[in-house]
Amino acid sequence: MATRKVTPNPFVGLWRIVEMDQWDQAFIDLEGPGYIKFNKRGDGEFRFGAVRGDMDCRLTSDPDHASVQFSWLGNDETDPVAGRGLAAIRNGELFGHLYFHRGMDSSFRAIPRSRSNSAMDSDTARSPLRAPHGARHRGR
Repeated sequence: MATRKVTPNPFVGLWRIVEMDQWDQAFIDLEGPGYIKFNKRGDGEFRFGAVRGDMDCRLTSDPDHASVQFSWLGNDETDPVAGRGLAAIRNGELFGHLYFHRGMDSSFRAIPRSRSNSAMDSDTARSPLRAPHGARHRGR
C-alpha cells in the first residue's frame, strides 16, 4: 500500500490582523483584536470590526507557493453576510483579500500570533468606539 505524503499546512494557527486597506486599526479592533484563524480541519474563522465569519478553506497544491482560498458565512453587526477570500504567506506574514458578496472588499495583512503583542487570547478587550454602520458600509 502506498503511503501518501502529508504536507503541513503553513496557515494553521491564529493571525493578528494589523492592516486593512478599507478600515483603520481602531475599527479592526472594535470588538477585540482583529484576527483570522485557520484550523487543521480545513475550516477557520475571522473577526474584525463588527464582522465575524466562519470559513471553509481550500489550500493550493503547490508547496512552494502556498495559498488558501475560502468561502465564508457570518454576521456584520446583526446582518447575515457571506463572501470569499484568499491569502498567501510572504516573509512570514499573511497577505490576503476579503470580499463581501455584493458588497465591499478589502486587502489585509496579518502577523502570526507569536509576533503579536496584543491580548489575542482574551475576548474581553473592547474598544469604546462604536461604528454607526457595519463594515459593508464603512470606509476609512
